[in-house]
Amino acid sequence: MHMDKEVLRSNYCNRDYEYHLLGSVNEANGKVNLLYVQDGGDYLELGEIEKVYNSLIRMYKEQGENLICVLVSPGDSIERWHSYDRRGANFNNYISFFNEELVPFVEEKLNLQVGKRGLLGDSLGANISLNIAMQKPENWSHLLLQSSAISPRELSDLEGFSTLPWHVYQTVGIYEDEFISPISNEKLYIYSRNQKMYQIFKGKNTDIEYKVQEENHLWDFWRRDLPTALQYFLNNG
Repeated sequence: MHMDKEVLRSNYCNRDYEYHLLGSVNEANGKVNLLYVQDGGDYLELGEIEKVYNSLIRMYKEQGENLICVLVSPGDSIERWHSYDRRGANFNNYISFFNEELVPFVEEKLNLQVGKRGLLGDSLGANISLNIAMQKPENWSHLLLQSSAISPRELSDLEGFSTLPWHVYQTVGIYEDEFISPISNEKLYIYSRNQKMYQIFKGKNTDIEYKVQEENHLWDFWRRDLPTALQYFLNNG
């Protein structure tokens, strides 16, 4: 296993984005399974995704060898909010950057046949992952959503689909309705809105694993949950 650091210029967002490729790219056999990760730097530092990745390779040798994670960093907390929250100045451009620039660039560079293509995100990172997938639902097979900080608009947009044939891993903590955004200074009702999102998924032919846990809106929760989320990606669909 190795990790490469790259930089891609976005014409949509008029800025550079740093991303890491985590995986044995040159050793991948057959179809590669690509997992695009929001908050890439945080998943490396706080989520310990490299440690989880190495453990999965030992546990699921064949699937693990074909797993490549693309970890994308959005910038500082303000840049993150403007990219990941639908009220942000960069929200729509970031979605276009991801679907129209990043994914084609990475996959052309890898020059490997893609099997599964998934998105992983926490909080607002899960929100932008959902919106990226909703813009091009046919391009994505898996969503791994940890404590999605979604708005009523996301719920309404999901309702508008007749079917959502994704494989979804969704988890949330029962105490997360109490979380107040440090950027917008508002309650995000994360637990309540995730309950509603789960019900919508159930009615849209979505293959879903939904886990409600006794947790707060904290990186320690997502770090401990990460092995389960990645195992879902490897073993479902």
